[in-house]
Amino acid sequence: MTAIPAGAPAPTRPTASGALPIPKDSVSVVPDGSAYGDMIWDLTPLSGRPTVGWLTIDFSRAPEPVRDGLRHFIYLVLTTDTPIGALERPVSTRARLTPTSVKALWEDLRPFLDWLDERGTQRIADLDEHDLRHYARTVQDAPVTQPTRGRRLFAVTRLWLYAPYLRPEARLIQPFWERDGVAEILGPNQWSPENKTPPIHPATMSPLLVWCLRILEDAPAVTARHAIATTPAAPAPTDIALAWLDPATATNPRRSRQLLTAASLIVTAYLTGMRADEVLALRRGCCTPAAGGGFTIHGRTFKSAVVNGRAVAEGLDREHPWVALKPVADAITAMENLHDSSLIFPGSLFRRTRQAPVNDTPPASNARGVAIEALIGWANTRATQLGRDHEVIPEDPDGAVSLRRLRRTLAWFVYRRPRGRVALGIQYGHLHAATTDGYGSRTSVGMRDLFPMEEALALSDTLTHAATTLEAQPTVSGPAASRYRAAVEEYTARYAGVSLTARQAAEMARNPAMRIYDSPGQVLACCFDPAKALCRRGIPASQPTSTPDLTACDARCANIARTDAHIDTLRREVDRLHDEIAAPTTPEPLRPRLSLRAERHQALIDAHQAGAYE
Repeated sequence: MTAIPAGAPAPTRPTASGALPIPKDSVSVVPDGSAYGDMIWDLTPLSGRPTVGWLTIDFSRAPEPVRDGLRHFIYLVLTTDTPIGALERPVSTRARLTPTSVKALWEDLRPFLDWLDERGTQRIADLDEHDLRHYARTVQDAPVTQPTRGRRLFAVTRLWLYAPYLRPEARLIQPFWERDGVAEILGPNQWSPENKTPPIHPATMSPLLVWCLRILEDAPAVTARHAIATTPAAPAPTDIALAWLDPATATNPRRSRQLLTAASLIVTAYLTGMRADEVLALRRGCCTPAAGGGFTIHGRTFKSAVVNGRAVAEGLDREHPWVALKPVADAITAMENLHDSSLIFPGSLFRRTRQAPVNDTPPASNARGVAIEALIGWANTRATQLGRDHEVIPEDPDGAVSLRRLRRTLAWFVYRRPRGRVALGIQYGHLHAATTDGYGSRTSVGMRDLFPMEEALALSDTLTHAATTLEAQPTVSGPAASRYRAAVEEYTARYAGVSLTARQAAEMARNPAMRIYDSPGQVLACCFDPAKALCRRGIPASQPTSTPDLTACDARCANIARTDAHIDTLRREVDRLHDEIAAPTTPEPLRPRLSLRAERHQALIDAHQAGAYE
């Protein structure tokens, strides 16, 4: 346990003036909802975020002697800016909290309230520095992460910040950690900007996306049958053939509706990179054709919704629309044809058990999870029925598929594949420059928080593997051999074994000497220098790129390096080519070409063994 410093000037107490009035019990905290005097406040209606859960604050958790003061404190947090100017340390905090953050604050205060109850504290104003040092030790010893410990201390800090507005008996002295520093209690900050959300494994994501797109192919049939189920007078769809849905599913309106809804949700979230609350807040008419091709989607953003330093709970209209592929437009169109709700993804459509009226309430997290699992189960059954066992969706090793993980998966894919943005566009049938550029634009796609770190992590993965390979097999050949070694040495000296900070990630991404890309398909490593890259021939200088095109490698390129691992692969390829040349079934015209390829590979092997360095 880290020792807590004891010697320090006595903290100053707030002045006796400035208290704000306590509302009457009948005063509404939530319009047409909770009143000030209620024991439980439901703040959920105050939040406009589609993904928000129940935001309830139960004041019975506060010890009775201090309950009134805590109730007044939470009311002020909801209605009055925090006087953060009293903080004497740099801190990233909002003056006005959203209802979600107020709920989080209350949860972070609960250990403090339990501690007060155990001590039998009658007045918060009676706590002195010795008492707060005791609570700090309690926080230190709690079996939680360091960020959680930090939040618990800052929750008490916020109570102190509001002290001038509270009744004298509820006023807390300045916590000593605001004078001495939180690091003196918790140690150095171990926070990392690295996104801890695991991406969905490609073996899971690839067939999942395939089946989602297939379900969208049958969207006209699903929407037509749904119209018949809800409007008996609607004409029967006689000319709409099914491509992938089985008859039992197609004739079950509730089940087919849920499958189409889940598939549309996955396609929209994954191929745009939207956050969960952003995709669930989309409304009818949000998707329109773009002038340069492709589509744009207009919607609301919540995480960065700030006006004059205050978070806006209901979100703000995005200044820059999302750039979308045609499958996304098809998914949104399918949903607009499936129901009359103003929301693209109303919660009622995720239910299978009974026909529910379509509403404008977003689906709960568990409902989304059930719908996605139902889609995966159906797809696996259908794959087996059709004899497509290779298209079964395997269970992801890191857990269930979620909207949050879809966003991370897109970022992972883009930056772990050279020219990933272009590859993504080709794979999903979107060839227009405007749409392709959308994935490269952190502003328009809304992933500025994921892309820089994901790019650095991709480089880190490559260089970590390179360092491990060179330790066991130290030979490097090719025109860029010395640059390859230098990059590995610099990475090992500066970044190996550490959690990347935002600054380190930016430094690595900007460092031209560390741009190493391994290409198993080409059996080489590219030490990318745009000025030397032959894959850039024909690309105007006005279109700079930070990644190579490993599908267009030229054997004469000065950016090539090969390790012993690459050479081992070439040896196996030479053996395979010789076997194919010797096979009696190999056509005679093909043998010279195979021999020439084997000779070129062998020349690279011989040069590597001879120490052909740059």
